[in-house]
Amino acid sequence: MRVAETLQSRLKDMRPAEAEVARRMLRSLAPLAEQSLREVAAACQTSDATVMRTCRAAGFDGFQDLKYHVLREFTSGRTAAVPPSRGAYSEDLAASVKAANQALDRAARLLRDSRRVVLVGAGASQGVALIATDILFTLGRQALAIQNEQMMAFALTPPVNGLVLVAISHSGETQFPVLVAREAREAGVKSIGLTNEPASELAQVVDVVLPTQAVEPPRGSYAIAPRICQLAVLDALFNRVGLLNGNGASRPT
Repeated sequence: MRVAETLQSRLKDMRPAEAEVARRMLRSLAPLAEQSLREVAAACQTSDATVMRTCRAAGFDGFQDLKYHVLREFTSGRTAAVPPSRGAYSEDLAASVKAANQALDRAARLLRDSRRVVLVGAGASQGVALIATDILFTLGRQALAIQNEQMMAFALTPPVNGLVLVAISHSGETQFPVLVAREAREAGVKSIGLTNEPASELAQVVDVVLPTQAVEPPRGSYAIAPRICQLAVLDALFNRVGLLNGNGASRPT
């Protein structure tokens, strides 16, 4: 079923505010492929949260899932050429590190004072979590990247003193990282969220949000820029931890 047909068929089950957003989307779907959540919310004269609820009410996992389906439908699976000025993602990287800068000190202090770090991501974000796990070991922290609820239960088993969670989700809507972040909050575990959407579910349940600023034009390398931005922000975070430690390698006492 095409995106427009999906949205139209779900209108009858939506709340009034959600249905209004869906109707506004239906007027012009193609531009969604190049817009951020915030831009869509502004165009629909509503909040980021209402746009995300609309996407879920329409049967999508969230805004990024809707955007992915729009992207595929309106490009017919073709790969657009990457403009040379965008090839290195320099603008995305600079914007991401700048956006995260204000929260880096808070996040770095959490990691500096930690004894153990649990990391969670899904899909490509899980790969970023694995890279971060290796780096954390060099900083003298026990680190574990978890992939399922059984591992989550093990990681959050008391005592949790000195435990910090790093949850990674580009959309901030992927359900497993959000679940782990919620469980961590219930257990009294401090958490850091790395996401491109500061109004997302994940951002609402973590203690410190590190935002990225990846812009996704309709091209085949759709998933690459977000991961590069995630790694750039993590690199800045780990450098900040190193500065707080003096040499970046000492263990907490």
